[in-house]
Amino acid sequence: MSYPVISADSHVVEPGNAYVDYVDRSWRERAPRMVDDEEGVRYLLDGLAPVRVDIAASAGIAPDRRGLKRPYSDVPRGAWDPAARLEQQMADGVSAEVIYPTIGMFLYAHPDADFKAACFAGYNRWIAEFCATAPNRLFGCGTTVLRSPEEGIATCARPRRWGCAPS
Repeated sequence: MSYPVISADSHVVEPGNAYVDYVDRSWRERAPRMVDDEEGVRYLLDGLAPVRVDIAASAGIAPDRRGLKRPYSDVPRGAWDPAARLEQQMADGVSAEVIYPTIGMFLYAHPDADFKAACFAGYNRWIAEFCATAPNRLFGCGTTVLRSPEEGIATCARPRRWGCAPS
């Protein structure tokens, strides 16, 4: 008997435009952004320590290479490109995935709930677009800030309407 394989703990590695292009315009100056400089490829998170992308995106990297600076081109394309993600699913025999953010996980530590809410709304728009490529195989988990129970409920319902979460 054959069963579909569903990954319930997959992550994307948000590309450099995932927040800057998708957050509300009033937050764009502060939006998380990727830089590539002498310190490596990092996400700058206003009010938090930078996140080295090469360390955050270390799945499949040999342990002896994990601390080394690596370019963003070393991040598997399927981590940020939905078409490549589907090819990787086929190669791995995976039927569907529940997808979580990587950089967005660091944003939960941000002390400014309004900033966090803006960033999460931007991520939710980006992951909805990512998952729309194959809505029966890519299921993105939306992110939310719980400033009030009512807002949390409303925000959690929103990704379902965007078509990126299982119904």
